[in-house]
This record gives sequence, structure tokens and C-alpha cells, in this order.
Amino acid sequence: MRLERISPNQIKYSITFEELTRKGFLQEEMVKDTFIWDSLFDEMLDEASRMYELDTYGAVSIDIYSLTSKELVLILTLDEEDIKETSTESKKKHNWINDKFIVVTFDDIENCILLAKSLSHHNIETGQSSLYYLKTNYYLTITKEGIRHETLYAICEEFGDLAQISIELIEDYGRAIIKNNAIQTLHHYF
Repeated sequence: MRLERISPNQIKYSITFEELTRKGFLQEEMVKDTFIWDSLFDEMLDEASRMYELDTYGAVSIDIYSLTSKELVLILTLDEEDIKETSTESKKKHNWINDKFIVVTFDDIENCILLAKSLSHHNIETGQSSLYYLKTNYYLTITKEGIRHETLYAICEEFGDLAQISIELIEDYGRAIIKNNAIQTLHHYF
């Protein structure tokens, strides 16, 4: 089970089906019995409260972001008015998240191509995108304007990792492979 804060009021929760089975969740029951999810959601909220020192939270929405053969990825969205983050360490940890861009890093170009195909397949709108190469990694930058962030974050993390590097550094020192419309270009040619 992994928790990752993707914005001040959103937490990504990933759990493998193996872990669910160990907790007593059987695939047949997950589909038929909706009450079985209550204990999982309670556990998720307790863990998020401990990990991110959330004192209280009001309304919570939980979206099933992706469901693969290996894991279930959920996005917890907490009511913004109720978030009281007291941990300065947690605040520092997320200072690298850019307000205007999502930066995803890949070890190889294949995962970047798979991401472009997945975004197109799911009809997920993205902002302007560019692809760079720096040192040994590929970096895909995506503007956040007018897009659903939680969905985009989750799909991006299936194929790459959110990068803890500034877009300015990538633009200054990286080699531009596709300067504009990188996602659309990758999908079109591959």
C-alpha cells in the first residue's frame, strides 16, 4: 500500500490485489458487496491522517483512478476548507510541485510513448506538452491549464514518475526532442 500526496487536498492511494487478498478482500466480493469497501476507505483515511498529520477532514470523495491487473489506484479528495496541514516537513516535501506544469520522468522513451497512447485512448485532454532528454532520462512537461489534474497525475504515474526538477532546469540544460504537442506527436507516429 502506497500513499502519495499529489496536491494539498488530494492523496493518491495505490494497493496491489495481492495486498487486498491478504486483507481478506476477494475479487468476487469486491464487485458484489459494496459494504466491503467501507473498511478499506476507513483504513485509507486513517493512514492518510497519520502520514500527513491531518487533524480533521470533512467531505471526502474517492475516485477509482485506475484498475490494472496488478493494482488499484484511488484518488482521495479532501474538502479544501477542512485541510489543516501542520507539518512543515510535509509542506517542504511538496514545494517542488509546479502550479503550471506537470513534469514526468521516464527511464526510456517506450514508457513515454505508452503514456501518450493511454492518454489518447482514454480521451484525456492535456495542455501543451514538450519532451526533453537530460542526462539519462526523458522528461515530459504538460501544462495544467483546463485539465483534470487527479486523473492526469494517476495515468502519468502508471508509466513514469512525477519529477522533482524544475521546468526551467529542463528547458535550459535538456535537449528538446519535441518542443510542442509532444503527446499528440508521439501518439500519431507511434
